[in-house]
Amino acid sequence: MTWPEDTFRPAAAPTPRKAPNLAVGYLLNVLLPGAGFTYIGLVGWHVGWIAMLIVLNLLGAFLVGLTTSTMFAALPLVGFVVMLVQFGQAYTRRKAQNFRPDLEGGVKIGLIAGHFILNVFMVGLLAAVLIPNLLAARTRANGTGERAAAMSAYTMVIAAQSGGTLRDGPCPLENVVGRDRIASCTVTSATTSSPQVAVTFGNGHVVQLP
Repeated sequence: MTWPEDTFRPAAAPTPRKAPNLAVGYLLNVLLPGAGFTYIGLVGWHVGWIAMLIVLNLLGAFLVGLTTSTMFAALPLVGFVVMLVQFGQAYTRRKAQNFRPDLEGGVKIGLIAGHFILNVFMVGLLAAVLIPNLLAARTRANGTGERAAAMSAYTMVIAAQSGGTLRDGPCPLENVVGRDRIASCTVTSATTSSPQVAVTFGNGHVVQLP
């Protein structure tokens, strides 16, 4: 005889979800910054970090080109370190939730592959457009600074001529703005009404005035 209760079976316990490998997540973030977040099911942070790191790279390159100071090149590195720290914290929180809800494996692979394609595109864009433009902007900024330093040197030359102390040879550079840029400065035709000044800068550029 079979009792009705014998026909009932308790529902099987859900199979525990295998936790994503933490080392793999960090590796993905190193190879494709932000991809580790999709690996643990946080697509929003993946997209967010892609955008933030692109902005930091562009901002750092712009500031380096504008100021010629290389310290701004560290901005993307700072962002990268912050991303890794946040990833570790996010992994701990997701682990406490048993990594639920999660994305299908195929969706994760597709998103990470899309990130790889975006990286290839961005590298091509930087090589073809942005880097030449940034170099040109830096060249223009350097040219403006050199012109200003040369004009300052020429002003000192005219002041020395007015005081009757100007001679052919080295320029008087004691109070010249941008003196640290100038490698040498030479005055010719000092006794004429229009002395000639040739200013040579550390990078080899020469500005002649007037």
